[in-house]
Amino acid sequence: MAVITISKEFGTRSDAVAALAAEKLGYETIGDRLLSKIAKDLNISESEAEVFRQASGSRILRLVDRYTCSLVQKVVDREHGCLDDKNYYETTRRLVENLYNEGNVIILGWGGQCILRGRAGTLHVRLIKDHALKVSEVMAAKNLDESAAAAVVEREEKDLKAYIRHYFDEDWNDARLYDLVIDMGKTTAEQAADRIVDNIAHMK
Repeated sequence: MAVITISKEFGTRSDAVAALAAEKLGYETIGDRLLSKIAKDLNISESEAEVFRQASGSRILRLVDRYTCSLVQKVVDREHGCLDDKNYYETTRRLVENLYNEGNVIILGWGGQCILRGRAGTLHVRLIKDHALKVSEVMAAKNLDESAAAAVVEREEKDLKAYIRHYFDEDWNDARLYDLVIDMGKTTAEQAADRIVDNIAHMK
């Protein structure tokens, strides 16, 4: 039984990496996008109820309640992150701790590398990409000039960096927080997932 945390820079295909690794390992994965979706489902129209019903077979959803979802949705929906919401931090920390106790799960985001630092049976993964490459990809995808694209990257990463600094007094990029750092500018999502699987195998 193991727990994987994934910390990601912008544009590193973290959802794809997590999904592929989970499929290969037979794990489940949970991140803020999943909880945001569940939160919307709990509002709760007929079609949304059906989506939630289909997802409810997941054992980790036993750990997710309406309050957790509503807090995550509030953060996802608003413009300036979550640093003014202590309840969000405390709720997500409790969820991460509970997920650790469940085991065999991939936790995408939420400062899992800090919350579960030093815990037995954890693999902390960091997905990175060269800044210039991230900017060039945004330029191509959104038809922006270099300055505007760089601003997009900075905006996307600002709250992620600030969250780790504010609540854990850690540097988001400190390699000591991670067991495995993968350069996604040189690695496909499939290759990254395989590296995660290999590392889990060596933990046993």
